[in-house]
Amino acid sequence: MFGISKYDRNKMKRIRSIGLGYPFPRSISIDLGLLLIRLATGIFLCTVFEKFLPRDGRWGPQDWFIADIAKMGFPFPSFFAWCAVLSEFFGGILLALGLLARPAAFFNAVTTFVAAFVFHKGDVSGSALLGTVFFASTLGLTLTGPGRISIDYLMFRLWTTASTTGDPSDARKSPVVREFES
Repeated sequence: MFGISKYDRNKMKRIRSIGLGYPFPRSISIDLGLLLIRLATGIFLCTVFEKFLPRDGRWGPQDWFIADIAKMGFPFPSFFAWCAVLSEFFGGILLALGLLARPAAFFNAVTTFVAAFVFHKGDVSGSALLGTVFFASTLGLTLTGPGRISIDYLMFRLWTTASTTGDPSDARKSPVVREFES
């Protein structure tokens, strides 16, 4: 099969699994639960903090947010403010879609960890509660992956089918529907 051994194919699957969330759970209830967590977390990350959407005619991080980043002692506060804002907004969209969900969840876990435990000093009963909830949900999604009801799963199925048969045209014949029935 084009000189690729079974060991190499398994190694390729493991490398792909880092970003795409393999192995996927085999229970539809787990998949639906992960879908609901992904959708809620992703949509709320995009809308709750409202740091990216325009305010006072300005897109991106507001001056108060850049000042908060500077108070925490980060070098280049404007750069890190943009990183946080883009991570929350576009990472939230990626989480909701289930596209590159683990990397998006990881970056948001780091961002919300800093918000909850560095800026708010771990006051989980007060102002840091929302950041702590987002940290827990994004850390959980980083560890579990997006589930089978995601674009990541469909991409993974297409790639593994093509890599195991050696013929990329076989990827179109992937029995994705059969996976949901098992």
